[in-house]
Amino acid sequence: MTKIRFYTDVTEPVALIQHLVNQAWARQRRVTIYVPDRDQAQAIGDQLWQQTADSFVPNALADAANASLTPVHLAWLPTQIQHDDLLFNCQAALPKFFSRFRHVFELIGTDEADKMAGRQRWAFYRDRGYEIQHINKQSQ
Repeated sequence: MTKIRFYTDVTEPVALIQHLVNQAWARQRRVTIYVPDRDQAQAIGDQLWQQTADSFVPNALADAANASLTPVHLAWLPTQIQHDDLLFNCQAALPKFFSRFRHVFELIGTDEADKMAGRQRWAFYRDRGYEIQHINKQSQ
């Protein structure tokens, strides 16, 4: 069954994504970062490439010709999903395909709209018996 991890009160989501994706890549995991649109995918991808030389993470937009060669895909459409290891959901809606992944990471910001959408996703997962881990970034 898919394991769910919620990070709440996230003030710098891209920095958290970079940190978590670095950890995943070091463990040879495959990652899908699911964002609202291509522009956000490009922005996050650019930041992953621009880290220090010893910690950059090879990644590709899901519609790129070389996407299958990289461990990290940035997708904005369900049809772009190529593997099922780790999913970072950066969309307000629950991805209907989430259960094919081993782990789902939900990053919830500090504004009320983001929190409300996150609460709805939490309730959905909880009501269906998914194992949920919660990490509050404000208390760290």
